[in-house]
Amino acid sequence: MIEIKFTGTEELARALARVAKNFPRERNLFLQQEAKLLKGRAKLKTPVDTGRLRNSWDSTEPEGDSITVFNNTEYAIFVELPHRIVAWGHDTGRIQPGNFMLRDAIDESAAQFQADAVKILARLFK
Repeated sequence: MIEIKFTGTEELARALARVAKNFPRERNLFLQQEAKLLKGRAKLKTPVDTGRLRNSWDSTEPEGDSITVFNNTEYAIFVELPHRIVAWGHDTGRIQPGNFMLRDAIDESAAQFQADAVKILARLFK
């Protein structure tokens, strides 16, 4: 007969309980950190006329596993995305290019997001 004895399961159970207890707080800190970084990148990419659009980037509080970064300026979508110019109800045929300030900020943040997530996980499992 072959016998295998496992030890250390109590220590593993304690470590997993500690991770479960600390995860919500760490997750929220992580989401807030990433939202702050994303807002900063989006602000740098936002064109400035009066500064209102650039200064209107904001985020929600973490809710579950998500957080929302947004700009509630009524014309933000027209600066972000390409659109056709219409003057006095007539389509001029001219296309206004988009600035893609949020999209590009998200693309630039992807690698940092992953690196920060690994750091959070490593800290949780210490």
